[in-house]
Amino acid sequence: MKGYWRKALIIAVLVILNPLTALSNDYLFYKYSSTKHKFELKALYFYTENAQINKFRAIRTLQKSSYKNLGNSGKLLIRNSRGFITATKLINLRCKMRNNKYKIIIGAVAGSSNPMGQCGAFNSHWVEITKNNRVILPRTVFQTCGSNHAISTITANAKGQIAISKINVYSQIPVQSRHTNIKKRVIYIGQAPDSIAADKFGNIWAANYQSGNIAKINQNGKAAYYNVDGHPTSIAVDSIGNVFAVVGNHIVKLTQKGEIARVYKVTKNLNTIFIDPHNNIWVDDWKNGKVFKLDENGNIIKRYQAGSGASQMVMDKAGNLWIAASYGHLKILYPNGTIKKCPLCCVNNIAAENNTVWAAEGKLLNNSVVLKHIGLDCQYLPTSYKLDIQPAGLAIDNRGKIWISGSRKDGRGFLEEISKTKKIVYSLGKFPGPLVIDKYGNLWVISGAHTVTEFFKLIKPAQYQRSLTNPSSGINPHLPIAVHHSFPENGIGK
Repeated sequence: MKGYWRKALIIAVLVILNPLTALSNDYLFYKYSSTKHKFELKALYFYTENAQINKFRAIRTLQKSSYKNLGNSGKLLIRNSRGFITATKLINLRCKMRNNKYKIIIGAVAGSSNPMGQCGAFNSHWVEITKNNRVILPRTVFQTCGSNHAISTITANAKGQIAISKINVYSQIPVQSRHTNIKKRVIYIGQAPDSIAADKFGNIWAANYQSGNIAKINQNGKAAYYNVDGHPTSIAVDSIGNVFAVVGNHIVKLTQKGEIARVYKVTKNLNTIFIDPHNNIWVDDWKNGKVFKLDENGNIIKRYQAGSGASQMVMDKAGNLWIAASYGHLKILYPNGTIKKCPLCCVNNIAAENNTVWAAEGKLLNNSVVLKHIGLDCQYLPTSYKLDIQPAGLAIDNRGKIWISGSRKDGRGFLEEISKTKKIVYSLGKFPGPLVIDKYGNLWVISGAHTVTEFFKLIKPAQYQRSLTNPSSGINPHLPIAVHHSFPENGIGK
């Protein structure tokens, strides 16, 4: 009995001396090692019964290992007289690693109740890290309502590399790291980029719908802009390096210098453009369901009645043209001119692999998005994947890995790498767009309303796109930088 009261007294003292520690379910700790040149933020979550039982032991263990307890995020929230949250207090931590000055800013965000009951209402920390007054980790939230994967550790080293590890807070099981020293950079390219393509020289071309121009980004990350007298949507590049863009009811052809070479008028209601390995141009009229095959001079070679308007077109190795429609059935246009309608309806993204395609079908709002593998006779092949993002871009690399960009219900963007054995997820900006792989194995994805994110060397250099007939060297011209972000508000990347 004495032992019971002793334990009760210890707990009561802890509550009195440190109510923050006693009542909270999430904590943030930090540790800086001047000898190892490493700064670490560690989050603890106590959302299960077993975690609650071991709460004090876990906290003491970290504190004995020289971690400093920053406390619960709720203590950083500022409320008005009516109890509404109006702002957050900020914690500013500073350290110096190999003559580089680092600043770690920590704040809090208010939680909101989840009607699905997945996590309830809670608060969460956020962190932003700068190196020599330059942001190397933009504001990142440790946990969000409805997400089973919360950040457990963020590590920054003297090179400016950021590693982020995650954990399932309900099972306490670690998951694949979303950022493990992945080298990337975010580049400002314009207003509302809608489409992206890579040429044989390693340049990236983006159609900026709202800006009314085409952006050309070189391997140094510098962008040049070319006016096209309208609002470009879909864009494609042939094997020579000519750039073709849908601008209103016209097709605009640009040279590598950004000069307008020709303007083609084919049909009204143009939506998407595709260039096959023979430099034939394919466009559609979404209103009447026609698909047109043009030569490189814009002359109509053939027209086909494909039914519903096309949202995307790809060609497999056998020369079959696959036509996806957002509001109609997937169709195959065989080389002999016949068209087959597949049972798969309302495909929003498609990518060819050999003589098959991967197609994303369904809506995230009703949790029905599935990536399906389709054969030449429209049959479903055994492998498929249930997705938790609404796809915006889809590509297959030379090793058969699937790359998908898209957003979750709350708009947060992610890039997913899917192979037969695992899935790796990388964070993007809100509501990302399409993606493309360049000749050096770098992956570029529209990562928000103004930016494109380049992930360095995620893929082994090879001939990824049949339109890129000469990938030349596999040497990546990039300097060995770590994590670099460019933001329009401070002028970097313009």
